[in-house]
Amino acid sequence: MINIDPALVSILIRSMDRPTLARALRSAAEQTWPNLEIVVVAACGAAHRPLGNSFAGRPLRLIYPQPDRRLPRPDAANLALESAQGEWLNFLDDDDELLPEHIAALMSAPRVDERVIYARSEVRDEAGKVTGHCGFEGFPIRFYYETLMTPNATAFHRSLVAEGARFDAQFPVYEDHDFFINCASRTRLKFVDAVTCVWNAHDGESGLGHGANRGIMRRAELSDALRRKWAAQFERWAGEPGALLSTGQSFLKIGNFEAARDCLERALTLSPADINALNLCGMANFHSGNLERAESLVGRALRQLPAHRALQQNLALIRARRAAGQ
Repeated sequence: MINIDPALVSILIRSMDRPTLARALRSAAEQTWPNLEIVVVAACGAAHRPLGNSFAGRPLRLIYPQPDRRLPRPDAANLALESAQGEWLNFLDDDDELLPEHIAALMSAPRVDERVIYARSEVRDEAGKVTGHCGFEGFPIRFYYETLMTPNATAFHRSLVAEGARFDAQFPVYEDHDFFINCASRTRLKFVDAVTCVWNAHDGESGLGHGANRGIMRRAELSDALRRKWAAQFERWAGEPGALLSTGQSFLKIGNFEAARDCLERALTLSPADINALNLCGMANFHSGNLERAESLVGRALRQLPAHRALQQNLALIRARRAAGQ
C-alpha cells in the first residue's frame, strides 16, 4: 500500500537527445507513483533541444553541463546525482522504458534497512520482441560474474550518495555495474520478483547490450578491471556462508557452466568435504567437459553417502560419458 506521504523519487535520464528520449520520458511520466520528478542531463551538451519544465504533467528539469561539453556516461550520471532532489533515485537510459507500476512496486516492497531495491527487466530486441529477462535474487558475490540488475530496474536511497557513492570515470561503460557494486558494499539489497521495466538491449552504443550493441573484447577488459578494483570486497562476499554454493547452483541451473564451475571450485576450497559442493562441482565439471574431475568429485560425495540415489545416477552418467568418449 502506498504511504499517505509518499517519498519523492527522482528519475534520472542521461540524454543524447535521441528519438527514443520521448518514449523514455513518457514511461517515466506514466508512473502510478504520485510523487516524482524527472531530471534529464544533457549529455550531448548545449546541442540538446529544450524540454520545458514539465512532461505530461510531471515536473521536469533539464540540466546542461557547465561549461558546455559532451559528457561521458559516468560524468553525466554524477551530474544527475548532484542535481536530484528525491529521497530515492532511479536511473533510466534514454533508450529504455519503465512500466507504469515500476516505482510503486519498488517503493511498496516490504524492507528493513535495505537501501537498494531492484526488480526484473524485460529484454527486447530491435523488433520489440521479448528475448529474455534480467534481474536475479542472490548473494552479492554474483557481481563478480555479472550484474544482478539493470539501472532502470533499480532505485537507491540518496544516503548512499551522501556517503560518497559515485560513478567512476575509469569506466566509460560498465559504470553502472561498478556503481551498484559500490552501493552493495554499503547496504543490503532488496529484490522484487516482478517485471517492472524494459531494457531495449539492441539500442544504444555502449557495447554491453545485444546484437549490434555488443562488444565481447570490451566486456572482458572491463570485467577484469572491475574484479581488480573490488577484489577485497569480492573476497568478503565469497566468505559469506552459502554464497559460493548458492551462486554456483544458480549458474548451473541456467547453463552458465563456466561461472558455475568457478564458484563451486572456490566453495570446495572452503569446504572440501561438503557433499553438496562435491556433487554440484562435479556436475559443473561434467557439463564443462572435465569428465575425470567430475568423476572424482561425485565419487567422493558418493563414498560419504553410498546409498544416495541421485549421486549414484550422476556418477553413472559421468562414467557413461567417459566410456563413450574412449
